[in-house]
Amino acid sequence: MTIALPGIPEPQSSVRSAGLGLAQPVFFDGLAGMHHAASGDTAVLFVSPWGFEELCARTTYRRLAERLAALGYPCLRFDLPGTCHSAHASSEVEADDAWRKAVLAAFDHLQALSGAREIIVIGQGAGALLAGFLAQERPVDGLVLLGPAAQGRAYLREVAAWTAMTKPEFRVGSTDGPEGGVMSGGFVLSAATANEIKRLKLLDAPPLRTRRILLTTRPDHPGDAKLAAELSETAIPTDTVSFADYADYVSSAILSAFPEKTVEAVVSWLVQHFPPQPGADALPRPAPQVAVFDGDGYREQFFRFGPNDRFFGVLTAPADRAATTAMLILSTGADHSSGWGRSAVDLARDMARKGFAVMRTDLAGVGETPSLPGQAGPVMYTAGASDDVTKALDWLVSQAGIEKVILVGRCSGAYSAFISAASDTRVAGAFLVNVRTLHWDPDLDVFQVIREPTEPLDTYKKNLADPRQLKRILSGELKISTIVRKLSKTLGAIAERKLAPVLRSRSKHFRFTTIVRDRLKALKARNVAVAFVYSQGDPGLFDLYTWLGPNARNLPAYPNLRLVVIEDADHNLTPLPVRAEATRALLDFARSI
Repeated sequence: MTIALPGIPEPQSSVRSAGLGLAQPVFFDGLAGMHHAASGDTAVLFVSPWGFEELCARTTYRRLAERLAALGYPCLRFDLPGTCHSAHASSEVEADDAWRKAVLAAFDHLQALSGAREIIVIGQGAGALLAGFLAQERPVDGLVLLGPAAQGRAYLREVAAWTAMTKPEFRVGSTDGPEGGVMSGGFVLSAATANEIKRLKLLDAPPLRTRRILLTTRPDHPGDAKLAAELSETAIPTDTVSFADYADYVSSAILSAFPEKTVEAVVSWLVQHFPPQPGADALPRPAPQVAVFDGDGYREQFFRFGPNDRFFGVLTAPADRAATTAMLILSTGADHSSGWGRSAVDLARDMARKGFAVMRTDLAGVGETPSLPGQAGPVMYTAGASDDVTKALDWLVSQAGIEKVILVGRCSGAYSAFISAASDTRVAGAFLVNVRTLHWDPDLDVFQVIREPTEPLDTYKKNLADPRQLKRILSGELKISTIVRKLSKTLGAIAERKLAPVLRSRSKHFRFTTIVRDRLKALKARNVAVAFVYSQGDPGLFDLYTWLGPNARNLPAYPNLRLVVIEDADHNLTPLPVRAEATRALLDFARSI
């Protein structure tokens, strides 16, 4: 049965202003979660996808849960063992039933939090497999399957294929993680978890115990078509809707398009088949403002802060001492606060064991922090990002008693760190990884630049000598007109830099150079330590040479600056050895301040 999409009531502003639209952090059974309180007696449990797909889905899951909570559905989202903010190290999950136990614990926790009479479970990707398992073990009232994996073995084969396809970009293969485990785009599954996934099947004995199913099917996906046919043969009423916006939704964390039509379909289906009803025993119960977890050598607090508790943050501190120096990790693009490949979580816990407090936070429009009014996307390369950093610094100084703050960021997060370090006297150091530029041209469209960056001239020289690129040109895969257009942009940028001393204030580059030099002078005057860390060949390194001269020859003029270049690294620092090298560099940097 294919469902229609009736109009969906918009969330009431009074609900949002009452604070119920913002999720509050919870921690249970080693699992970090976000609870959206509401007064209805039908609750919704979200089971996340894994890896890169989870990174793309995080904000959509939050926005869908906020919308449902505003309509009266209490919601719980949570992180599976070894993922995001959960207690478990990714490569050290040893139980081969850890994920199944986690969804059972989450189901029970939501029931305790909400007192709900009915529970709907929403799962995407690998999360749909776990949602199906849950429906075998618990009386789930409704089941929503978003682009589901139907069989664990087939799912892991798809992961391996995607990893092989992206290896030139991220420089990792599926076997580059722990022995017997899986690595994909920096995300890691332990051997035990990989084996657990292999055994999962969406339609398996015992049968699903649910009253109704909503299946979203991806266009031209044979697995979805087969699953739809198999579900039609069961006694469970199954509604189907096209997940037509799936490709744009999971193609890129930064460029991910909010799947509006699919979200509308899910909300519509819930309202139609499980209308929210106020429950006498299901009034909103305030979730704790701070969730605390005691780990191995560290203590972690999950909290909201800032005006109207808009921002989400996590403070990881040493378990056995009070820290006076803190690192503030800023989110990159649309990568939420657990970081690319969960790197921010691993880094925070490692540094806490070495005596540093570490705060990681989502800037506006990223992860658990909602967008500002009128904001179209993440606050990349905008003044708004610096405002967000200020709020986090305020919290660290006033609430955590921190005396020195080191800003840490990659790419756009590094840009925000650089700008904030130059202007905020509370910053003692900045560790900037692959910062794209030291001054962003406000006339540029961020998303267009990401789609089609201006490459250094050396990149074109290397590509011309690469037989693979020549083969792409001869086959027509890479159009000469595209090369000419991109090369023209590069040559235009070079010409503008050359003419800047002549044109002076009439040149945009001349004006930008003045701004960058003023920032560098401000950092030097305050003796703020700054580490520029680049992957060898990263475009940002060539931008640095624009301001500091070829091969950064003017670096000695700024004794507070240092340059670190990491070989065999991608832009995201994906390979584990590369990540370890960057961590050592950060530790040395922090100890020198």
